Amino acid sequence: MTALFALLLTALPAAVDALVAPNPRLTPGAIGAPGVPNPTVAQVCARGYAHRMRHHYDRAWRQYRAAVFQEYAIPYARRRAYTVDHLVPIELGGRAFGVGAGGWDLRNVWPQPKAEAKRKDAVEGALYAAVCDASGYRGLHLSLSQAQHAIAADWTHTPVGLPVPAARDH
Repeated sequence: MTALFALLLTALPAAVDALVAPNPRLTPGAIGAPGVPNPTVAQVCARGYAHRMRHHYDRAWRQYRAAVFQEYAIPYARRRAYTVDHLVPIELGGRAFGVGAGGWDLRNVWPQPKAEAKRKDAVEGALYAAVCDASGYRGLHLSLSQAQHAIAADWTHTPVGLPVPAARDH
């Protein structure tokens, strides 16, 4: 029994590292925020929108983050390899932080491997440009709804013919 447990513990990190896309049952994506249930293009494209909607990194955020890891069964020792990310980014009207009737609302967050974060950030930036910039992204224009649905469906594939931009080093 102990050998089987040890084998499972060694196999778990490899299985967890394969978590490039969230579990659609746990994280289908969610839109809006308190006071802004269905943000408009004008709202999300307004300067400072994401900053205003983002939750502060306080005790409640740490509890929320712990709930995400628990829901995805990621052991404490492996959590440093992940960032809690929003499936539908706040910049596109995604739900930032939520408390539902039964507790935490985790529909728009999941533990994303840090190694994938820059790739997804590049896709988010391209989608934001396609929605909010007058020239679009490389000439492509999308509605807010198209961008939200595309990234929630599968962020790893380039949506609506959008070329995947190279990740930028910050």
